[in-house]
Amino acid sequence: MSKLFLPFALIFFLTAGPVKAGDIDYVELQSRNTKYHVDYVLRDDFTVEQIFEIRVKVLTDKAAKDLKKRQFSHSTSIEKFEVLEAYTLKTDGTRIPVPEGNFQVTINKGKDDAAAVFSDRTSVTVVFPDLEINDSIYIRIRNTETEPMFPGNFSESGYFWSQAAFDDVKVTFDLPEDLNFRDQVRGMTETRTIRDGRLKIVLTYKSEKPIRDKRSNYSVWDASQEAGYVLSTFQDYESVAQAYGERALPKSIPTDRVRFLAQEIVGMEEGKREQARLLYDWVATNISYAGNCIGVGAVVPHDIDFILDNRMGDCKDHATLLEALCTAVDIETSQALINSGSIYELPEVPTVESVNHVITYFPEWDKFVDSTSHDLPFDSLGIRISDKPVLLVENYIEGKKTPPTQPGENRQEIDSVMRIQPDGSVTGELHISAQGQPAIQTRAGWRYATPEQQSDWLEKTFSSNNSIGSATMTNDDPVPLLSDFNYSFEFDKPDFILPSGAGGFYIAPLVGTAKPVGAYVSYSKEDIGDYDITCSNGYAVERLVYEFPESIKILAKPDDFEIDENYLSYRATYQLEGNRLQVLREIDDRTPGNVCSSDLINRQRQTMIKISKNLSAQVVYQHQ
Repeated sequence: MSKLFLPFALIFFLTAGPVKAGDIDYVELQSRNTKYHVDYVLRDDFTVEQIFEIRVKVLTDKAAKDLKKRQFSHSTSIEKFEVLEAYTLKTDGTRIPVPEGNFQVTINKGKDDAAAVFSDRTSVTVVFPDLEINDSIYIRIRNTETEPMFPGNFSESGYFWSQAAFDDVKVTFDLPEDLNFRDQVRGMTETRTIRDGRLKIVLTYKSEKPIRDKRSNYSVWDASQEAGYVLSTFQDYESVAQAYGERALPKSIPTDRVRFLAQEIVGMEEGKREQARLLYDWVATNISYAGNCIGVGAVVPHDIDFILDNRMGDCKDHATLLEALCTAVDIETSQALINSGSIYELPEVPTVESVNHVITYFPEWDKFVDSTSHDLPFDSLGIRISDKPVLLVENYIEGKKTPPTQPGENRQEIDSVMRIQPDGSVTGELHISAQGQPAIQTRAGWRYATPEQQSDWLEKTFSSNNSIGSATMTNDDPVPLLSDFNYSFEFDKPDFILPSGAGGFYIAPLVGTAKPVGAYVSYSKEDIGDYDITCSNGYAVERLVYEFPESIKILAKPDDFEIDENYLSYRATYQLEGNRLQVLREIDDRTPGNVCSSDLINRQRQTMIKISKNLSAQVVYQHQ
């Protein structure tokens, strides 16, 4: 259903560092939520009236600056928004009403009386006057739907972060007595009453002195671990997919225009998988991304003619157009709903809020693609939507997930010969071969670079602080959406080592790359707590040859090193023959899946520490 945008990130979550009291670390607050009341009134037509009453106390200068200006947003076409009351509450109890001149209203609309193209959101910014430390802001607002986002359904959810202070939380649901719904209440007190055919649910909560949580990585998030609530008329996730599909799927029926375009794109190609790739590439590279926030457009795609006329659309539009094009050449697809954020497990109670993105599924090859990324090739899936549950809109499959990143899928190999000159400069060659994400990332970086930009980059990369270097680059064409990329350099770099005396240097390629060996050794300063985080895998090897003149003597080199534990395999050899040092560094990260337990991450951290010591070793030399 429609969501009124509230600035929760600052109203709820302004915190600072810890305050230690005995053996307990309390959160040092910048603000506290002294009142948060919200009333939901569900009408028989499933439109909703929401009334929010919020009061936040300012505890620091920073909070006074951050909370002085608050912005709210709503859909102009299907919602009516009203600020019922707003004022600054001084420490002595004086109320300073927000004057009319302190409201800034911005309306997204078309020219004159024309409809908006991709957003009809209206934002209302409220500036609270004379706000100082220990004052409070107060606002009461009402948002009334005129059309339900999902006809015949209602779902709401919320949570109260344990690191923020809440003195008085009250959430009230006013519902028809016979409404069929599922709900979950966590850490809140609940009361229910029935009167005049209406069910009233009242939830209360308070957390006046939150205890500090040391967690810093929120890449995997489970709101069910926090106090909060979920209420939904959706009985299962299949019904969520069906509710979306009822209005979305008719948009994907191919028109004559679509059939002609599909034939034009596939040309003489007869292989179905290659046809699918061609159609995907066309949508990914020709349809730019723009959000669709026009009333129910937040969950209903545009008409295909609109998408094609404007060469623009959001995720729903991309998936709808691609499905229509594929259908036109008899390739079966299904749109799939997914969460592109930090949710890796669907909540127990189904809500539409659990999914926020639409991708495409090819059942014949059990394959997912996301054409909203103009850099991802057909055979790759972005890491933010890998290893996640999906809701197939057609031919629903319970428990279906996107595939995790597979070990060996992302690879990078570097070969380089570096000839150090008597004056400390270096000449040589460097070749990089990449597959998977390193290739995709590198292609994206070079795809739109001009010759002038490439020339400037080469000069900056191979110059020193004191002298200008030079290099030439040869590479694959970066424009096609492919998951491999090869590129090479011939270079002349000044000031690689000192021109005289003794010194040392770290072993590394002369060019920064997408995923070098060192990139796999990234660990926190201390073990993480008992929570999951995102993770990945990959392979990298660097074969580096250093050739020194007779006038330079190698005094020391790193020791060979090998380790294989906790899904991490690392091998390094340093062979010195005369004045030629041959280095091999190879790492194979076989971490399974895209979500890792704290136990695994902490064990890998210890392995990475061992590897990093070898990577940090230097070559020591002496000019004769």
